[in-house]
Amino acid sequence: MSKVISASAMRDRLLARVQAAPKHDDWVRVLGTPGHRELLGLIARHAPPSIGALAELAGRAQPNVSRTLSALHSAGLIEVVSDGRRSVPRMTEMGISKARELGLLPASEAPTAPDAKTDRLLTVEIESRPTDEAFSNDVIEGRLTARLRFSSHKEEIAARTSGDLDALGRQLLENWWRIFYRRGAPFRLWDFSLEDHAAGSYALLATVPGSRIELQARSSTNDPLHLERESQTFPVSTFEQLLLDEFLHPLATHHLSRGRSARPLHALLRRIEDSRGQPAERAFCRTAGALGMTPYDLRDDRAARIRALLELIPEEDARLDFSSAVLSEALDKGWLWTSQQLEVFRRRNAMPVLRQLHTRCAKQPNTATRPYQHGYALARETRALLNLAEDQPVGGIEGLSRLLGAIDTIGLSTKAPGSLRAFQSMEGDVPTLIIEDEGPHASAFVLARGMGDFIAFGSRAACVADLYTDRQAVGRAFAAEFMAPRDAVVRMMEEEDHPIATVADHFGVQTSVVQHQYENSFRRFSSPA
Repeated sequence: MSKVISASAMRDRLLARVQAAPKHDDWVRVLGTPGHRELLGLIARHAPPSIGALAELAGRAQPNVSRTLSALHSAGLIEVVSDGRRSVPRMTEMGISKARELGLLPASEAPTAPDAKTDRLLTVEIESRPTDEAFSNDVIEGRLTARLRFSSHKEEIAARTSGDLDALGRQLLENWWRIFYRRGAPFRLWDFSLEDHAAGSYALLATVPGSRIELQARSSTNDPLHLERESQTFPVSTFEQLLLDEFLHPLATHHLSRGRSARPLHALLRRIEDSRGQPAERAFCRTAGALGMTPYDLRDDRAARIRALLELIPEEDARLDFSSAVLSEALDKGWLWTSQQLEVFRRRNAMPVLRQLHTRCAKQPNTATRPYQHGYALARETRALLNLAEDQPVGGIEGLSRLLGAIDTIGLSTKAPGSLRAFQSMEGDVPTLIIEDEGPHASAFVLARGMGDFIAFGSRAACVADLYTDRQAVGRAFAAEFMAPRDAVVRMMEEEDHPIATVADHFGVQTSVVQHQYENSFRRFSSPA
């Protein structure tokens, strides 16, 4: 029968094997390197609470520190244990002894104990296996437990997945950049069962609308399990580090404890961590992930296209939206469409007033402000600056062209590829918008979305797309409120008794926009600000 190995048991097994191995002087070779000795002393004296904290203490890059820890671990001088959201380096008895012998830790001084950590989200439990089987392949049989809070429960619930954790870890690493940087596309992280449910399986899904990642749980019958916000939403960088510290580093450490120091999981992990530490490579990898591509081993033409995209759209938030809209299969078509249509319409569709509106309206939203609230607020401010009465329509494409200072009614483009609807670029300090022709009402609304995006962000290049991201939410909300102000919609429908179709015709929008605005007039009283 299998059983769970404790951290101390794993350490004892490692120490026993090191002591019994013919190369009993490994510690001499490892500690012959000054950087290795320095790190051992820092662990002994300061007990850093995580690998990241140790890297900061040592003033070294985390991948470099991780390689040194691997060497110290292989010599039996330290162990790395999972503690909540961190992997914590700790001294072994042998490490303490050698640190004292080398003067890294005074004989009278006990090694510092790490602080306790209780806010765990993920924990890893690894099953013991017969020795010959354990060293014959990379399989790590065990259990990953996520402590989640559901709306239907007062207490945390253990969501558990069992099986080959190495295979799960490699799957996450192979899809790393797609998981965290492709916008608005759910990724199935893993399946799980609940500790208080006798049967039934569930899926944990991750979606990234912007700078945060949102977790969702769904049953095998597609019924949602509603998570509390503290278990649902994390900053992307926080959840990246959480997966590394709580799940992937413990797996890598387990392989090391079995004397397996160059496994596929190690190679994938090192590659991810090295890329995360290099700004230029990190931007390349994130863009590739948003396109749905792996950034490694790309064809030369694909890599060149990504580098060109980094130059075309320098702002990362805008670039990730564009990449997620076209994906790899439509990247070349998206590139061709934007370049050709900008060449045709750059002068005609230039909108100098848009730059002035951005300058006058640009304010950083409160961090608690939701994207749609930011869009609504900017739309109201913009209508006031343009002296538009509350119930005054903007006049469709022609009216918007005049308001934004275009030399003529702007031209509409051929159908855009992928999920693109429009693209904005700068010629000097004047923004130009190219918009696909979808008919008068829909095209005017898309133009208003692009208008709102520029007023909010002022990017040198950005897109309007059929994506559900934070940035696109700002543009959608701006367009709805700018084209058909909510209060005017409510008054026309409730006080003047106009049907939705009449209100839509008055403002020059589709009926769905008016319906949405009217429904939002009720939600604003029930939704938190």
